Amino acid sequence: MARQVNRPHFLISTLFTLAGFGFMALAVTIYMLYQGAPYGEQKELIIQRGSSIAQVTRTLQDNNIITHPKLFKALLRVTKGEKRVRAGEFRFHSRMSAMDALKALYYNEPIVHPITIPEGFSARQIAEILENSKLVDESSFLKKVMSADYAQKYNLQSPSLEGFLFPDTYTFSRVDGEDKIIDQMVQNFIKKTGGNTLRESAQKIGMNLEGVVTLASIIEKETANPEERPIVASVFHNRLKKGMRLQSDPTTIYAIPNFKGNITKSDLLRYHPYNTYTIPGLPPGPIASPGLAAINAALAPAQTDYLFFVAGTGGNHIFSQTYGQHTRQVTANQVVPNKGKALGKVQKKNGKN
Repeated sequence: MARQVNRPHFLISTLFTLAGFGFMALAVTIYMLYQGAPYGEQKELIIQRGSSIAQVTRTLQDNNIITHPKLFKALLRVTKGEKRVRAGEFRFHSRMSAMDALKALYYNEPIVHPITIPEGFSARQIAEILENSKLVDESSFLKKVMSADYAQKYNLQSPSLEGFLFPDTYTFSRVDGEDKIIDQMVQNFIKKTGGNTLRESAQKIGMNLEGVVTLASIIEKETANPEERPIVASVFHNRLKKGMRLQSDPTTIYAIPNFKGNITKSDLLRYHPYNTYTIPGLPPGPIASPGLAAINAALAPAQTDYLFFVAGTGGNHIFSQTYGQHTRQVTANQVVPNKGKALGKVQKKNGKN
């Protein structure tokens, strides 16, 4: 006769067995979630905008941050990672626990990079700073900045955005991209200069916004002395009124590719649309990013009769009303101290077109 099975006892036994396996599975899962090295090689990884859960998991797996990618992917799904994972640069260490990696993604502040753009820096110098911080590709950034199309996006009648990347301290992320960085710098220019207010101020002195910024960029490159800026501005305004060429060395330098630090006579006499020794009036656009002080100097120059200036031996500038006075100052401050060589400068008789 077949032995009867006590069904209630069998059912209870089965349930306990399943519960045991479930408890073990839960224990293993919890162990795997928290399993990981407390310390390891530090790594900064970028989570791009729009990354899927699979892409985030792959990024961490490929960089040896997580050891159980399937579990981590499931954890992201359960915790609604598609909505919670933020774009940015985050700091991890190798072989982290899944929970620690998750906390880094959800709660740690993304890494940002403070970048200072000095007054008087050109777009090329700005691009170099940004590339050195791995924020942009220099050539791609310059291609956009030096495009008239990009200038037109901001209603600027200028051949490029040269001069409109406002010098300031910024915090950029490595996921920002070139367009966002350019926009932030130009919007800062608009904010700091007042935008339409600057246009109105320019019109009051018979100029437009682009012309004022162009002149301000030349002033910025000519002197770093705040007391001299309005006086330098007066020289250029006076020359423009008289139809004299500006003859500003920084514009000549701007026109020289890979400038080596010494202006020659041939450099000064070589035609270039930005070389104010060979063109009348202002160049087509700015040669650098001027600060507010230089812009204000261009808008409100000192009231003088000066038409010339030369660098003095003490780092300041000597201003003159006549060419004769100027020639004597060049001899005293440049020719004699430099043993008969006037630092590569060519002095025009009157500077007229």
